[in-house]
Amino acid sequence: MSVIHAYLAKSSNPYSYERLASELSAYFDFETKNGLEFGESANPFTKQKYLILRWPGWNFSAHFETGHNVATDANYVASVTMDCPPEIKDCAERIRFVFSPDKGRDFTDHIIWAIDYLVAIPGAIIFSESQEAIIHCW
Repeated sequence: MSVIHAYLAKSSNPYSYERLASELSAYFDFETKNGLEFGESANPFTKQKYLILRWPGWNFSAHFETGHNVATDANYVASVTMDCPPEIKDCAERIRFVFSPDKGRDFTDHIIWAIDYLVAIPGAIIFSESQEAIIHCW
């Protein structure tokens, strides 16, 4: 499992779960011919919805998160990464992708496409949890 976070600066066009689900559905629409199915689930403790993108043999989930936990995590990221942009401490929203294991590396392109989606978000600071590193900031 690997996890990528996109910390979002305040924007005139704010994100929401609905926007994320709509954009990812459109972004990955070309993959429906390869068995991609979109699903939805919810965190049993918070009831917060998240999107699940499933291919035969692999999946990833896409979460839109806000609030105190995001701010706390942003401060943690700032404390453990070198050359972290100070603007991350002002982020109280993020998109988090959780990728299932891909031991055969059959879905490397899919992971790259997902990260490319995040990189295209203006002002996003992209953090790799496994590398404990910022992998992109505007």
